[in-house]
Amino acid sequence: MNYFEQKYSSLLERGCSCDEASLEIIDAYLAGKPIRLKKQKKVNKDNLFWSSKVIWDFSTEVLSSNAFVLALSRYFAQGNTTNFDLLKYIAKNSPSSVGKGVRHSEVVLRPESDKWAEIKKLGETVPGSLTKLIKVCECFQLAHKQRLDLLAQCQKPFEKLSIFEVLSYSSLYAFQGFVEPELSLDREVISTTAKFIALTKIVEWKISTSEPVSFKLTEMKIAESLKVHLSPIIFPSNEDSVIPETLLFQFSELIQAQVELNEFLSRSVVPFCFDDEESYFLNGNQLERTILDNVVNQAWDLNGRKLNLLDGYWFYRGLNEFINSGMAEQQIGSKYYHQWNQTAYIKALGSALLLSEIYGVDKTVSTDNGMNVEVFQALLSLELMLAFYNKDYIEVFFREYENTGQWQGALSMLAMGGLLDTTNNEFQNRFPITWLNWKQKAKNIVGWTVSDVFPKGNLKAAEAILDFWSLDFKKWGSELQNSNRQKLPVLTERPIFKLGNYSVQLPWMMACQLTNVNAINNLRRFANSRPELKDETSRIEERLGESFRKRGFTVLDSYMPSSCDSINPGEIDLICKLDDFVLVIEVKSTYRRSSQREAIGYKNHALRKAGLQIKRKTDAVKHLLLTDNQFKSSLGIGESSHCTAIGWIADTCMEFDHEYFNDFLKVSVEELHIALNDDANLLMDMTELYGDDENDREADSLYQNGFSSESFVDVIENSKIWESLLENGTE
Repeated sequence: MNYFEQKYSSLLERGCSCDEASLEIIDAYLAGKPIRLKKQKKVNKDNLFWSSKVIWDFSTEVLSSNAFVLALSRYFAQGNTTNFDLLKYIAKNSPSSVGKGVRHSEVVLRPESDKWAEIKKLGETVPGSLTKLIKVCECFQLAHKQRLDLLAQCQKPFEKLSIFEVLSYSSLYAFQGFVEPELSLDREVISTTAKFIALTKIVEWKISTSEPVSFKLTEMKIAESLKVHLSPIIFPSNEDSVIPETLLFQFSELIQAQVELNEFLSRSVVPFCFDDEESYFLNGNQLERTILDNVVNQAWDLNGRKLNLLDGYWFYRGLNEFINSGMAEQQIGSKYYHQWNQTAYIKALGSALLLSEIYGVDKTVSTDNGMNVEVFQALLSLELMLAFYNKDYIEVFFREYENTGQWQGALSMLAMGGLLDTTNNEFQNRFPITWLNWKQKAKNIVGWTVSDVFPKGNLKAAEAILDFWSLDFKKWGSELQNSNRQKLPVLTERPIFKLGNYSVQLPWMMACQLTNVNAINNLRRFANSRPELKDETSRIEERLGESFRKRGFTVLDSYMPSSCDSINPGEIDLICKLDDFVLVIEVKSTYRRSSQREAIGYKNHALRKAGLQIKRKTDAVKHLLLTDNQFKSSLGIGESSHCTAIGWIADTCMEFDHEYFNDFLKVSVEELHIALNDDANLLMDMTELYGDDENDREADSLYQNGFSSESFVDVIENSKIWESLLENGTE
């Protein structure tokens, strides 16, 4: 017997029903078991599971379960094992599960794969609903190919251009779009977010197909590029400008093609693959869909609104910190930049509080190159850059556009203003793309590293800040070719580009940065091999536990119970007791996801696993409350007292907020802190905050009759900190 067959047999011997044992081994497969020990040979886990004889005995209920659908999706996603006879059996007994498994695997986008050939063969062998699904998939595949072909055609004019030149045209395109909204192929205005995503994909394509020499930038190459591509548009003359004008038009077509592909994937393919409330069918040769319930998009939109309110919350927390520190009475920088610098400082303070309280980040972190960077200085530096590009580029561009009525004329005046400004005896670069020698860039921001320890700033600190926010294109290009792209930095989240010995930035992109999101994702998603990561994860739990203690809870953290009554729960992150409630909390730490596809993957793996974990841990605590007086005593519970144990999943991300996994509530760590602090009144939209002259928030308590464990549980389980959103009908 193999691992799964042995586990199944063992579960039956322990008294589990056949269905319970079946679901247990499916969960084990989805959890990546069996886990290989160091000295053991590598095992093909897919082959091990799908060759297990017990699957033939699964009941129809098990074959129709969500867990088995996920297992099927994994079968169709991999290519190293096959069991066609078993697949035929499953298709006959639960055709809907096979259909869902096909969709969830995203094999629709891999028509050349062996698994797609297997699916087509299955459709011929077991005709019915699968045949219809295959025809729908083939329509998607044709539409996908058409969009890929269009994109490849639009890429051709830029194949021989340098990376610097592609970035230059992206910036020209962006400035033009500020005043002349760019339209997609569907004649919809292309949003800034859509432009960010499209540009990221275009640059990824360009970098992954470039020769190593392309990553070397020199003054001569920059001058030659400006002469041919930028100057004829920014400084029109009698010289021929046909080439750059044509390329700019072609770049707009490239963006349209990339947006068309991206929107097709996000608006059509992702719902088809993952949203069971949407049904696709063929009406003749036309692919159509019916939406049974729009709950998925509504939940995604609601989470977006929650994040907007949380941005306001942390800004307000930063503002309070700013005022209490006495900084509000001081001028920051010159009078010209003072207001922008003030806002930058407040936002950096708020982001630092977020990183510390919610993500457990210490005062310093290490960069990709092993340098140590002060977190607040890094946050402040990016906020100051954002302020600089908004003040000296975007504001000036719009002002000049009002005077000239032409976007090219406005860019010309912007660039000329920089050439005429000889501050510090140097011309100021006000081109739509900026570049500077890397060492000089570091020297330029030394002033932002001033502290009590370094009253004149510190060059090493400045270099560390650049390293933290930079994307080395040469290194990135190599990684794009060899790595899982989901684990790599995103262009827009590391907005200082390193090309050879030069720092390159796009003013329009710098003006739109979300510093807190960039920091979270750079630390939790891409730099997840940092030595301090484990300590940060521990601090997330510790700081949440401390918030519970401040409210009078007795808290056990990182509690390791002995195995009890066949339950092996593992370490329990937090056990919090107050009054008659014992809260069992499984803490998950992750990053901010920007797409529904990413979020669904997280739901189907990490959150699903968390649901299984919190059940084991809650069951273990319930057992201990019934049998272990010493455990009860450690929580301050008398021998004859009885408490209600409740399990929650506490996550640093907002995806699938207030949904249930294995019947256990998933809630954000931020919400728990806010509910414990009773400062939900600080949640606000940023536009609301800027419109409030007094910045005074009425402190309405969440606990009108006083704080208790019962009222706290009620606040969390009934989403009371989000009442304003829910009352407005956004859920």
